[in-house]
Amino acid sequence: MVAIYILKDPRMKILITGSTGFIGKNLLEHFSENDCYPFTRGENLYVTLRKFRPDMVINSAAEIYEPHKMWEPNVEFTKICLDWLVQNPTKKMIQLGSSIEYGMLDRAATERDPILPVDMYSTTKGMATLMCQGYARQFGLDVTVVRPYSIFGKYERPHRLFPRLWRAFTMDVPMTLYAGEHDFVYIDDFIHGIDLLVNLQQPTNGDIVHFASGIQTSNKEVLEIFEKITGKTSPVEYKPVLAKKFESTVWKGDTTYAREQYGFSCNYTLEQGIEHFLKTADYRKI
Repeated sequence: MVAIYILKDPRMKILITGSTGFIGKNLLEHFSENDCYPFTRGENLYVTLRKFRPDMVINSAAEIYEPHKMWEPNVEFTKICLDWLVQNPTKKMIQLGSSIEYGMLDRAATERDPILPVDMYSTTKGMATLMCQGYARQFGLDVTVVRPYSIFGKYERPHRLFPRLWRAFTMDVPMTLYAGEHDFVYIDDFIHGIDLLVNLQQPTNGDIVHFASGIQTSNKEVLEIFEKITGKTSPVEYKPVLAKKFESTVWKGDTTYAREQYGFSCNYTLEQGIEHFLKTADYRKI
């Protein structure tokens, strides 16, 4: 497929689920010129879809930490959106999956790798991906599944790595940093990728695409970049042990397909992203 794009149409109506979360807030801010509906949990999604009648649904809703709360945002919301698209087949949908769906690999994951869940979050996100592909292929729907890697930027939850480092270097708040490997993607690059898909003219029919840098970076290297940019020695205690049970030693996405089929690549280096993050984020009040 050769990607063909149109200019962003401010008249496009966009419904964004998960609108109070990290990614949802950034999406709402980016599409502020559009007629956007910020759907939040507690509303009736199907009723909202029928009343608002969006041209595009971006399903960014997710529950990451509490398994007993995962079914509705991670699976049921996806099915409701897909059922609505069956009745409105000219509309489009972007489903946010997760790189954790691949499980623990010893190499860079590709979009064609199978789902190998390691916990309930990766299981429910994998179920949603399979539903998107099944619906898209059976009913010819314009649905794209984005598997982003470790996105960081403003509006992240305060307990996450980058906000904690922001407070350590900006406010001298002590913290403990554990070992880990990630493929970090700055939020502006993620938004750029969403823009490409929103403006894509031809349907994708359940295609999966990575938003990844293809570069694996350790948490210790991230700490060193913060020190380099700020010129400060932080109150961070580094422990060279993995913090998570399912932390993989290889964690990066293959970027070939996204680049060749959709023209996506990261414009920010990790250092540039961190520098911009330090200027735009504010975690003084949490």
